[in-house]
Amino acid sequence: MALTSAEVDLCNQSISKISATTFTFGDVTSKESKKCLLFFDQIRNALLRSFEWPFARTRLRLVSGWLTDTVYTTDQYVWQSALLYKAAEAHTSDVFATDLTAVKWVLVSSIDAWITATAYALNALVTINALLYQALVAHTSGTFSTDLAAEKWILTSTKPTNVFGFNYDIPASSLRLVENQVVNTRNVNFNFFGTYTYPTSDRPADTWVLETNTILTNDTEVDIVYIDTIDTTTEWDVLFTELFIATLAKKLLAALSGSGPGTTSLRADLNKEIDELTKEANTVGSQEGNNSGSSDWNNARFN
Repeated sequence: MALTSAEVDLCNQSISKISATTFTFGDVTSKESKKCLLFFDQIRNALLRSFEWPFARTRLRLVSGWLTDTVYTTDQYVWQSALLYKAAEAHTSDVFATDLTAVKWVLVSSIDAWITATAYALNALVTINALLYQALVAHTSGTFSTDLAAEKWILTSTKPTNVFGFNYDIPASSLRLVENQVVNTRNVNFNFFGTYTYPTSDRPADTWVLETNTILTNDTEVDIVYIDTIDTTTEWDVLFTELFIATLAKKLLAALSGSGPGTTSLRADLNKEIDELTKEANTVGSQEGNNSGSSDWNNARFN
């Protein structure tokens, strides 16, 4: 892997801040190029994750019913004939059977009708009497009424202890999950001004949880907003670019110039610049959109 010409230009701006030696595009052997390559992606991703940068916010209908003539990414799930599929490739949907034959969808899980004398694993899902149930324990089924009374099954509309009905991977490029909205089931409350919808952060905590890169939930339709890995530098916000250059310079200072007394003043200047750019980016971000759910953005002007 090598840095692009645009990435080298950013690295050289960082290097110039600490009065080190710049390098040219295609140089993969100098100390400067090696250190920039080592730190570049790490710092970019850390800065993207640190704030809800508007230019990196991406909205996705993660899970829904399958639709024809619709653009799907490899990160999306669909329900078709009570079966859950995940897109194997980005495509615009045609007839589902045609797309399935072309291996554009991969079956993730199935929901079969409950049957007796059958071995069921923990978390297995079955349908019976038009209701969806989830196995609380591994067992071999007897009669359903007996197993239900023995608490071997539970309706997925009721949250089982430490058990969820479905697991949905968030996009591989996601650096931060900003919102997870259960489609058409957000809580509603009433106050003196009329009926309003709770923000995502006020919904019951047992609606979903995020573990590693997977959303655990009992819901079959989910919308998400996440911070995407924007690795094309021309798509970066100008304030993000300036913050990146200053942060990379601070990282390179010790790597290229050491940590002696001569670097103390430079480090202090970089810390001040980073602090000012961070506050400016937060303030601008809070003014550009409704970020009421993010204390980072709303409180920036008070820092």
